[in-house]
Amino acid sequence: MNDLASLPLLRTIGWALIHSLWQGALLALLAAVALWLARRRSAELRYTIASTTLGLLILAFGGTLVWLSASSDPLSTVDAVLITPVGEGGRLGGWMFRLHAVLGSWIPWLFPVWALGFSLRLVRVGHALVWLYGPCLGSLQSPSDEWLARFEALRIRSHLRVSVRLGLSDQVDSLVVLGWLKPVVLVPTAAFLAINPEALEALLAHELAHVRRGDFLANLVQTLAEALLFYHPAVWWLSRRIRQEREHCCDDAAVHACGDPILYASALVGLEELRIQPTLIPDLVPSASGGHLMSRIQRLLRPNLTHASASPVAALIPALLLAVALGITVLSASDLPKPAAAASGPVEMDFKKIRVKHQPDAPAYPPEAKAQRIQGTVVVAVVIDAQGHVQEAKAISGPAELHACAVGYARTWEFEPAKVKGKPVPARFKITMPFRLK
Repeated sequence: MNDLASLPLLRTIGWALIHSLWQGALLALLAAVALWLARRRSAELRYTIASTTLGLLILAFGGTLVWLSASSDPLSTVDAVLITPVGEGGRLGGWMFRLHAVLGSWIPWLFPVWALGFSLRLVRVGHALVWLYGPCLGSLQSPSDEWLARFEALRIRSHLRVSVRLGLSDQVDSLVVLGWLKPVVLVPTAAFLAINPEALEALLAHELAHVRRGDFLANLVQTLAEALLFYHPAVWWLSRRIRQEREHCCDDAAVHACGDPILYASALVGLEELRIQPTLIPDLVPSASGGHLMSRIQRLLRPNLTHASASPVAALIPALLLAVALGITVLSASDLPKPAAAASGPVEMDFKKIRVKHQPDAPAYPPEAKAQRIQGTVVVAVVIDAQGHVQEAKAISGPAELHACAVGYARTWEFEPAKVKGKPVPARFKITMPFRLK
């Protein structure tokens, strides 16, 4: 494990993944407040809020990754070599050092786990693209000239300058927009027989709204963001909300085009009745069947009705629980009272309760360890007498090549006498020393 932990890239990505938990939780909670305030405003505004938040989450992850890469270690300074013991526990720096000491050994293992999940998500996206551009486009048939003329007139009324193809496909069970530069609207063959022309035209107006907004490209980027942060509940909550508001935006455009919300609602119901199984359409492409159908219909027929969306707090519970668990782990590793030793022996104490009289400058990095790029965290058990002088120092964990340096450094420290009930006593405590090479 020490070999894996010594790889800077894996440590950097691992810590970026950890930081993304609280970053995503904070951004999602802010988005939830903003969406609640905008609950009676336009769907376009809510879509912008949710999309912007997801983008900020990705930028925060990327920015953290760059920052950690540039500094080599979040706790490093401008020195080329750093050996920094854990400071007093009451400050943020001490808490961060304890966090690194507790989690540092397994943080690099987050990368292979994340890489596996990310790869599986990419495989799924690739499979969806192959299916869409293979069987779907391969089975494309041209509709009648009458429908081609009606579709072209609808495109012009929708103020679309790009050319859009209309085709029939027996591979889809809902209207689908495929492509961005050369978009194609796929329509189930059965839709021309089961849905009256006016209602079908309203559904086509919905798909043209997707084309005008560039939703195919936006949805592709969103899907890649889901793959990148697949482990975060906030990402899935935001993505679900983005897709919901995207459909609402296009529903509004379709109602504006046909002028009759009841006609459009009946068209959605008719399209749903054609589906004899759960939708075949992947989330990668915008479709008329996207979103929660009943809530969309109720919104069309009762526009003043505000539907309470799923609580973001519930979506963030796993991330919040993980953050709490990490905090408890760190605190339990450093703050739990240690059992007192016999009266004649040193008292077990927490390092944060020991006052440092003098902390010498960090020594030079061990040359052999530096040449072999050996890094790691060494924990040294220190015993001081009643006057605060170091009597014993022993390395109990960490790379063996760094033990001698860590022990020698610990022996040069000077401490104030440790006190129990106001009386100086011998004490035993642990100092954690992270060895980092830039």
